[in-house]
Amino acid sequence: MALDVGKALKSKTLVVGVLSMSLLMSASNAVSGTIPAMKEAFSDYSTANVELLTTVPTIGSMVGTALTGLFANAIGRKKIAMAGFLISAVTGVIPAFFPYYWPILISRMFFGFGSALFVTLSVSYITDLYDGDMQRKLLGWRQAVGNLGDVVLLFVASLLITINWQSTYLIFFLLFVPMVLVGMFIPKEFDNFSIRSALVDDEGHVVDKSASQKQTTNWQVLWLAFIFLVVSMLYNVMSIKLASYVVDEGIGSASLATLIFSFLVVATILSGVLFDKVAKVTKRLTVTISEVVIGICFIATALTKNVPLMFALVLIAGFAWGIINPALTARFVDYSPAHSMNLTTSIVIIGINIGCLISPYFFALTASIFGNSSAGFAIIVGGALYFVMVVIELITLKVDKKLTV
Repeated sequence: MALDVGKALKSKTLVVGVLSMSLLMSASNAVSGTIPAMKEAFSDYSTANVELLTTVPTIGSMVGTALTGLFANAIGRKKIAMAGFLISAVTGVIPAFFPYYWPILISRMFFGFGSALFVTLSVSYITDLYDGDMQRKLLGWRQAVGNLGDVVLLFVASLLITINWQSTYLIFFLLFVPMVLVGMFIPKEFDNFSIRSALVDDEGHVVDKSASQKQTTNWQVLWLAFIFLVVSMLYNVMSIKLASYVVDEGIGSASLATLIFSFLVVATILSGVLFDKVAKVTKRLTVTISEVVIGICFIATALTKNVPLMFALVLIAGFAWGIINPALTARFVDYSPAHSMNLTTSIVIIGINIGCLISPYFFALTASIFGNSSAGFAIIVGGALYFVMVVIELITLKVDKKLTV
């Protein structure tokens, strides 16, 4: 029986399937609380190399992202997404059973490869299947759902880390949940579907010319990828330094640090849901205002040892990040050449991955330049540089008058 495309696009189960791809899109951050314990376990390695274990998935992710953009139309989005969940689930739990530096490093790289396969498609499914208000709403919900998954992972991680740091990696078994939802609720007929170019023949089969079109890019997509690279690199300072800051300054344990970091994620759930409404008020200044808020909160966080205040600052920063991400993602549609959304998404996500990958080394460089290697100083630097991004964003808005968000 042929798929009723119009009915399927209005289906709530399709929305569940599409959004489930984002449920654990930042799963790797859930193990950031293990850094202090791994520093002790791998004392023969430098701090930057130990922190690399939490960011090295970005290397595999860049490879996976490039392959997704290259083969999504040929192989089919659903098969690629399912393979991604399976690879990430299997390799994600390896550190729990082989707690040695090199097995962890290699398995984390493959974890990133698998994650890239479904994270890349979590954007293109939304931008290709929906348009208008529904598209903007789902981009916000994508952020909210992703961070809801992060909260669950971080909560479970905060419990598992009390056993030992290796046990924390068992949380990646949860990747089988979205794998099942995608398999059940996303029809394979939408593998190469784009609402802007697809047609349905007399027999009800989807005919999409975009599958045979050569994908291209432009300088605007590359610029957007660069912006994502920088803001992700700066934001990542919290995932690699917050736990160390809390422990080193005697504020609390690694478990408390993981709980505080979870508040950074909790706030993005609310902002993701409210993104559409917030963007209608802040309009072209949406990204600018959010960057100012994050900069202030990061600096203030590194200057306080008061736990309740730290929780509040982290909440506000997380809310602002939950606005920036979908706001910049919404520009995919404005910038992407026709029939090239998979490639556009791949390019931008590669930029994000590079930002996350170089983050520990960037902050190691700033520590060397300024002669201050404390975790608190790194967070302050990250916050201060967000104000540089404010200037860049204002210039971008002046050059591109068409941007509405």
